[in-house]
Amino acid sequence: MRIAFTIALKDMKEIFHQRSTYIYIAFMFLISYPYLAGSRAGIGQLTGQGASRAQIEDTARSFLGIAIYTLPLTLTMLFCTYLSAYAIVLEKSKRTLESLLATPASLRQMWYGKSLAVAIPSIIVTFLVLAVAVVALNLGVISPKTGTFVMPAPLPLITAIVLVPLVTFGVVTLVSLLQLVLSNPRIANFAFIAVFFGFYIVTVTQASKGWDFSLIYLATAVVLALANLIFGRLLTKERVVLSSKGIA
Repeated sequence: MRIAFTIALKDMKEIFHQRSTYIYIAFMFLISYPYLAGSRAGIGQLTGQGASRAQIEDTARSFLGIAIYTLPLTLTMLFCTYLSAYAIVLEKSKRTLESLLATPASLRQMWYGKSLAVAIPSIIVTFLVLAVAVVALNLGVISPKTGTFVMPAPLPLITAIVLVPLVTFGVVTLVSLLQLVLSNPRIANFAFIAVFFGFYIVTVTQASKGWDFSLIYLATAVVLALANLIFGRLLTKERVVLSSKGIA
């Protein structure tokens, strides 16, 4: 895995040398604002109804739990979609991918390295946005009403810290694989959209009735792991070279 991390580190340095990366991060902070506005409205309504401090704390914790469950997937998929262009597609357009194939790195090491270069920054940025959102919700909305700093429940936190990264890496590795073996990167990027809308459809329909978000994330991670095992057989040097030439 050392070679994979070396490849990932090189790509991540290039990613964070781009000014557009920081603009996109700022955009992600803006996306989290509706959660702040919704919580302010809900807590304000409770205060107007004369709710007790305990009731407001419970409601605030519920708002935070919903945010922790739903916001990470949105943020990671958006940022992964943006970063995926730098992992493999850009190297194909510059014709530098073949040079990497000539190094001692194996195809799988290159695959995992390119995947880590997208997954790691996306997860770190998502955690940063979540942390700022939780602090902002408390300082701007919750603490003035309750006098305390309210944290999300343990299960949403565990889901965000453990399961969201697993799902993220599963999606990214699948997309990276498709980018390596297909000449059209748009087809690969549909995987991000498919996972996002698939997750959304499952959560708003009766398909997941009785499930909580943590189980849905876990099931998604397992499905993605199986998909990577199955489609990983497509990864051959011949397919990668031909796809770089626009043939595969």
